[in-house]
Amino acid sequence: MIPAHRGPLVRTVASTVLVAIAVIASMHALTLVIDPGPWLTVGTTGVVLVSATSALVRYFLIRNAVDRAAVRRAAGQGPSADRAADRASGSASFVATAAGAVVAFWFLLARYGGPGQRFEPFVGPDALDRVLERFRQATETMSTQVAPVGPDEAISMVAVGGTLLVLLVVDSLAGARMPGFAGIPLLLLWTPPLTLIGEVPWGVFAVSVTAMLLLLTVDPTGVTPGRHAGSDSAAVRRAQRFRSWITAATAAAVAAASLGVATGTASLPALAGSWSQLISTPSDTVELSSELDMRQPLSARSDSTVLRYTVPEDTSVGPLRVMTLTAFDGVQTHRNAPTGGLAEFDRSTLLAPPGEGASGESRRIAIEIGQLTGVELPLPLEPRSVDADGDWAYDAIRDEVRGSEGTQPGSAYRVDIVDRQLTPDLLRSVPTSGDPRSAGYTEVPDTEHRADIARYAEQIVGDAPTRFDAVVALQNHLRSGAGFVYDPDADYRGSSDTVWDFLQDKEGYCTQYALSMMIMARTLDIPARIGVGWLPGRPDGQGGYRVTGQDSHAWPEIYFPSVGWVRFEPTPQVQTGPLPAYANPDAGSLPSTAPSASRAPEVPSQQPTQAPEESDPAATAGTSTGDAVSDRTLPGWTWVVAGVLALGVLGGAAWLLLRRRTEPEVLDPELAWSRVLALLAEQDVRLGPSVTLRQAPASIADEVRARTGTPLPDDVTERLTALADAAEQERYARHSTPPTAAELEELTTALTAALAAVLTPAR
Repeated sequence: MIPAHRGPLVRTVASTVLVAIAVIASMHALTLVIDPGPWLTVGTTGVVLVSATSALVRYFLIRNAVDRAAVRRAAGQGPSADRAADRASGSASFVATAAGAVVAFWFLLARYGGPGQRFEPFVGPDALDRVLERFRQATETMSTQVAPVGPDEAISMVAVGGTLLVLLVVDSLAGARMPGFAGIPLLLLWTPPLTLIGEVPWGVFAVSVTAMLLLLTVDPTGVTPGRHAGSDSAAVRRAQRFRSWITAATAAAVAAASLGVATGTASLPALAGSWSQLISTPSDTVELSSELDMRQPLSARSDSTVLRYTVPEDTSVGPLRVMTLTAFDGVQTHRNAPTGGLAEFDRSTLLAPPGEGASGESRRIAIEIGQLTGVELPLPLEPRSVDADGDWAYDAIRDEVRGSEGTQPGSAYRVDIVDRQLTPDLLRSVPTSGDPRSAGYTEVPDTEHRADIARYAEQIVGDAPTRFDAVVALQNHLRSGAGFVYDPDADYRGSSDTVWDFLQDKEGYCTQYALSMMIMARTLDIPARIGVGWLPGRPDGQGGYRVTGQDSHAWPEIYFPSVGWVRFEPTPQVQTGPLPAYANPDAGSLPSTAPSASRAPEVPSQQPTQAPEESDPAATAGTSTGDAVSDRTLPGWTWVVAGVLALGVLGGAAWLLLRRRTEPEVLDPELAWSRVLALLAEQDVRLGPSVTLRQAPASIADEVRARTGTPLPDDVTERLTALADAAEQERYARHSTPPTAAELEELTTALTAALAAVLTPAR
C-alpha cells in the first residue's frame, strides 16, 4: 500500500516498480507461444533499464517543477506557480517516456543488431539493418508456424521489443496520472496466448492485476504541494488511507481468488480446457513448413506421432514425401513451383510423374494418420497406387496428392508401391536428353557468389562421365568429405549468400545440405528440386513403424530422363542412416532390409499448441532432440554494468530522499491550516467531515466554549478566520494572492500558541 499523500519521489519509485513488475509478469504470458529461453532474461534486463531511465528523468523534472513552484509561491505568485508546475508535470511524463524509448531502441540494437548475436553497446546503421532483417524473419516464422515456436534470435527480438513497447505505454499512462488506464496495454502481451492457446498463466494474471490495483493507491492527482484539498487535509488523508487499504485488500483478494480458480480448474477435468474453448480452437497437430530457410538454426520439434505404418517384413520403404519444392531465392524456398493441375484418380491408377517407369512386384503399406495436419498426403517416393477415403487429387508435375479437407487424425489409407529397380548402372545409362522443359528446375539465384558456387561444383565433379557420377560426387562431398559436420545450431542469419557461406563454414542441418546440393547441381545444368517429408521412423514394437515430428526431413531430388526424379542424401549418416543402395555405387544394387533410422528433426515443422503425447522410450532412445535453442545470453560484463546502474539508482534515490527530508519546509496556507488542525486534534477538538473552511472558525469557537466555559478571544478568532480564508482562497479561487511564507509562519505560530494556551487548562 502506497500512502496517497507521499511526495513525488515515493510516488515515482512506487509507480515505476509496480509497472515494471506488471510488465515482466505479463511478458511471461508469451512463454505459452514462444518456448522459454534467454529472451526472458534479456527482456527483464531491458524492462529494468528502461524503467530506471524514465523514473529518474520523471522524478528530476517533477522535483524541479515542485521546487520552482514553492519559490514562486513564497514570492506571492501562487496561482501562476501552480499552473506552471502542472504544465511541467505534463511535459515530464512526455520527456520521461521519450528518454525510455531512446534507451529501449538502443538496447534492441545493441542486443539484436550485433553480427555475432552478442551485446554490442556501440551501434550503427549495420545494427539497424540486422534488426530489420530479423524482424522480417520473425514475421515469416509467425506466418508459417504454429505455437509454440522456438526462441530463435528473430522471435526473441520481437518478444523483447514488444515487451518494451508495452512498458513505455504503461509507464507513460502511469506517469501521466492515469493509473486506471495503465493496465489496458498489458492485454497486448496477453493477446497471443489468449487467441492461440486460449489461456494466460494464473500467476501472470495474479501478479499483473495485483500490481495494477496497487498502482491505484499511488496519488494520481497534482504535483504541487498545497494545490489541492486532498494533499494535506487530515480528513482527506484518512479517506485516502482507507482507499489505499481497500485497494490493497482487493489486490490480495484477486491474487488469492485467481490461485483458487487456477487450482480448481486444473484439478477438475470437466473444467480443464474450457477457457481455451471459448476463444480458440487449439490443435495437437504437427504441420510441415513449405518454406525452408537456410539461415535459421534448427528449432526444437514435437515428439507427437504424426503417422504409423506397417509393411511386409524385410521391405524397404524409404522416406514418406509430403511435398516437392522448386523455387528458391537463395535464402528460402517458395511454393510457386510448376504445377500440372489436379487430376482425379482411383485405387487402380498408378501415380507417377510423366516419364517414370515402374517394374517388379508391388508392396503394400498401410498408413494411419496421427497428429498430422496438411492438405498433402504422405506417400513413398516410388510409383504407387493409393486407396484413400476423401476428396483427393493428383498433381503429376509436383508428384503430390492433395485434398481440400487434408489429413485427419485417425484416418487410414493403403498404398501399393511399385519399385523402379534403381541401380547405379541404370542411372548411368539414361539418355542425355529428355529433361523437363520447365526452366524452374535449373534456375540459380543471382547472388554475389553465384560464379564461385559454380566453380566449386565443377571442382567437386571434375571429369565425371555421367550425370549420376556427378551427382554422387556432390552428395559424397557434402555427406562425408571435406570436413562437413551436422550442426543443428548453425546460424546463417545476416549472410548475403547462404549457400556459399555454408560451403565455406561446412556446418548445418538437412536444409542447408539439401538446398546447397540442389543449387550446385543446377549450376551444372542438372534439374533438381527438394523433397520434404518424413524419414522412415522407428519400430513401434507392434510390427509397424512410428514416425514423429522429430523425423521431419528434406532431401534433394535429381531428374534422370526415362527414370524420373531420384532421391539423394547429402545430409550426414549420423542423422539419416545409410544411403539408398542406388546412391552408393560401392554398395552395388543390394536393397536395404529395413527403413533407415532417423536421429533428429530436420525440416522446420509446426508444433502442437498443447502438450505432445509421451514418446515411447524404446522408440526415442539414443536420438537427439534437435533443439536449436542456443544458450546465448548477455555477457558477464553487462551484468556488472547493470549492477552498477542499479546501485547508482538506489544510491541516488536514497540521497534524494535524505535531501528531501532535510530541506526546509516552505509554508503555504494549506500546510499552515493543517498544522492548526493537528494541534486541535491533539486537544481532542475535531471538525466534522461536513464542516467547510468558512464554517470552521465558528465551529472551533463553539467547541472551545463548550470545553472551557469561556469564549475564544477575539484576536484568536480573527487569526483563525484569516488563516481559514487564505486556505479557502488557495483551494477554490481562480486567482488569489496568498500571504508570504514569512507572514504565514508568524500567523501560524501566534495562532497555535494562543489555542494551546486556551485549551491546555481545560485538560
